[in-house]
Amino acid sequence: MIEFQGVSKWFGALKVIKNISATVDKGTTIVLCGPSGSGKSTLVRTVNRLEPIQEGTITVGGTDIHAKSVNVNTLRTGIGFVFQQFNLFPHLSVVDNVMLPLRRLRQQSRKEALPTALLMLERVGLADKANSLPADISGGQSQRVAIARSLILKPEVLILDEPTSALDPEMVGEVLKLLRQLSGEGITMMCVTHEMGFAREVADRIWFLKSGELTFDAKPELFFSSETHPDVRGFLSAIQKNH
Repeated sequence: MIEFQGVSKWFGALKVIKNISATVDKGTTIVLCGPSGSGKSTLVRTVNRLEPIQEGTITVGGTDIHAKSVNVNTLRTGIGFVFQQFNLFPHLSVVDNVMLPLRRLRQQSRKEALPTALLMLERVGLADKANSLPADISGGQSQRVAIARSLILKPEVLILDEPTSALDPEMVGEVLKLLRQLSGEGITMMCVTHEMGFAREVADRIWFLKSGELTFDAKPELFFSSETHPDVRGFLSAIQKNH
């Protein structure tokens, strides 16, 4: 579904992604982890061209997404993206936030888009919050609204950039529960997270990045085994101490 071939990226003189080659199979869930500043968020942001690349190619569904002929808006209708900070529009109700892609990209009227948006809110357990403003719901609920908005165009790929890092600990569970459901529904997911319990339970493969390099790519059982990569052992040990 997604293929990285020799992908590199610089911010000025700083090389933040270094010659990454890897494949994401259709319908699988990839969890990206590693220390802060290792390039995880930058890498996933290249998949829908929120970040350009300087070397290599990225193909999604067989299409070179950084080719000049690719329409970026068309590309993004097939790739849902969930941000750390929710990015809901504060002046719009919950249901109006969710239906925005249908109205802007599919040119649907509010009347046409409303039933689909309400169904999507029901799917994420927030039908009762449809007319609330983002300021009146919790962080966990806001992130579930953001996920509903990212799914409303029925994308084949869902990218999540640390979807629980801005949440209070008691709200993390409700978002992870929703992601567990999605992982079993055949959508291709790439998720940057430090939630290792979620990674162990849901990921098909775990990618470990360090200093812009993909240094380890393994199934969860190998990733969490005692024979794993020494950098991974250090990372997991640090997480255990912090929790």
